[in-house]
Amino acid sequence: MILRTTTRLLKIILILAVAALLVGQLLGQPILLGYVTSDSMEPTIDANDGFVAVPAAVTEDPSSGDVIVYEATDGELVTHRVVNETAAGYVTRGDANPVTDQDQGDPPVTEDRIVARAMQLGGTVLTIPALGAGAANLDAAVITAQQWVWDLTGIRLNGINGVATALLVISLVGYAVETVRDRDQSALDTRERIDDLDLSFHQLVIAFTLVMMVGAAAAMLVPAGAQSMTLVSSQPAPDGNLIVEPGGTTETTYRISNTGFTPIVVYLESSEGVALERETVVVSGKDSAAVEATLEAPEETGHFERSIYERRYIHVLPRSVIGWLYGVHPWLPYGMIVASLGGGAYVSGRLLVIEQIRDRD
Repeated sequence: MILRTTTRLLKIILILAVAALLVGQLLGQPILLGYVTSDSMEPTIDANDGFVAVPAAVTEDPSSGDVIVYEATDGELVTHRVVNETAAGYVTRGDANPVTDQDQGDPPVTEDRIVARAMQLGGTVLTIPALGAGAANLDAAVITAQQWVWDLTGIRLNGINGVATALLVISLVGYAVETVRDRDQSALDTRERIDDLDLSFHQLVIAFTLVMMVGAAAAMLVPAGAQSMTLVSSQPAPDGNLIVEPGGTTETTYRISNTGFTPIVVYLESSEGVALERETVVVSGKDSAAVEATLEAPEETGHFERSIYERRYIHVLPRSVIGWLYGVHPWLPYGMIVASLGGGAYVSGRLLVIEQIRDRD
């Protein structure tokens, strides 16, 4: 009995791990698991090896020796070890690299760019060999799916956003049809079982739905937040970054990076003394955008904090809908998007359940 329960638990964990890895790859935010694609962390983490990723939002500040996942200046996620901490940020290096990232010209890693930390036990990173090989091919699979839909129907889907929207619509329509045709499904509770895995179909559907919902929420909430800048008002004002005369203005560039495959809609909110070129930006998957910001200094001298607050929404709902929800309350789009993705995952899973039972009958 104990062996059977343990085996069942391990199978559930494995299924959730694979689902979490794929969802994290899709959304650009490590969810439970991450992986590396290069050999820069060997021998600690080999290329395509996975590791347990703990979101930065629930961990303490990293210290020397910790392996972190951070967003590089080009928007890519990098997994390297912290080797030092300075006033400007953390100094990082791949275990296989002879020099630090900062020696190669990268700026120190600030806390707002850290997205996760690799779990370590006794100083050893917990790795899962070759776990990232499948997730690395997700982009190619999406392109193949787009081409298949184009060849079959003549409909061109706009990136993975179009794929996700199409799947959601198909699943909802399919669910409506199945509800009408198969109202009497009382036997599902006793027949929904995968013989080989000894798992309930319902358990797997619920588990995948939760992974999708948690992943979507993390992808929107973890990278968002406020970025603070210190504006120096000085008389006279020497040449320097964000240094101006009292009452003067200076310009800076605010960059938004999207490390996932799914497009995002970003709403920017600024503090007093900050004027933005635009307040709404759509960033495609694996892309970035720049917004010019004008910072104004008060009439007196001193150091003044200026900030830009970023709210990210996965672009699985029409932009007009997201905008309307945002106008009602900024938290409303989060709930609707998470509910939509969770509902789509659940409905799709239920349809697969019905098909499996029919095939066996």
